[in-house]
Amino acid sequence: MRKEEAEYIGNSIRQLGQEFGGPVLNVGSSTRNFRENIQKHVNEKIFLPLKSDAVKVIHTDLKDADGVDISGDLLDVNVQKELACLHPRIILASNLLEHLPLEVRDRFPAALDTILANDGFLILTVPYSYPLHFDPIDTYFRPSPDELAALFPRYQVIDKQVITSTNYYQDLKKYSFSTILRILGRLVMPFYKPKSWIGVAHRFLWLFKPYKVSYVLLKKSTN
Repeated sequence: MRKEEAEYIGNSIRQLGQEFGGPVLNVGSSTRNFRENIQKHVNEKIFLPLKSDAVKVIHTDLKDADGVDISGDLLDVNVQKELACLHPRIILASNLLEHLPLEVRDRFPAALDTILANDGFLILTVPYSYPLHFDPIDTYFRPSPDELAALFPRYQVIDKQVITSTNYYQDLKKYSFSTILRILGRLVMPFYKPKSWIGVAHRFLWLFKPYKVSYVLLKKSTN
């Protein structure tokens, strides 16, 4: 998650104020270490403010790891029932859809709809202009905000944006000289672990071009 993306999400939740009035479910949460150390802006901009407001946050992910409250496959009916019983008023699914095979992605909206409480809110982000990042796959699903909202045709669109972030050059400036040398060295070895090489090389297309993320805030209708 980009810093600008985390800040926008955090502001969006705060602007909802007391309207959502219930738990926040963070889908595809990854680990505590990822949220609080590797990408600490996620915790600082989104989850720490919720904690200070005494809002309950439930982290769910496919893997069972530290910082994951409920693990399991979201397409599993039993997992859906367990999560629905928590009556989440906001579901956050950030940078997840691009990592799902098409047959799974097609079923994902219905799974979220089953879990989300009536009149609840759904926050989705997906890369819009962004390099390949395998986790473990990247289907290069890069929808516009309108295309993202269209996955939930019965939901009311509260907000939709293309969030603009920095570029790869600005990322590189934060790295040590030795790290940059390793990246450049990796570029000249395309035949060694080619999938990994593609992920490294593809980022250079965004050397001076900004990363962009599609964002939508949707409200579930009671009808």
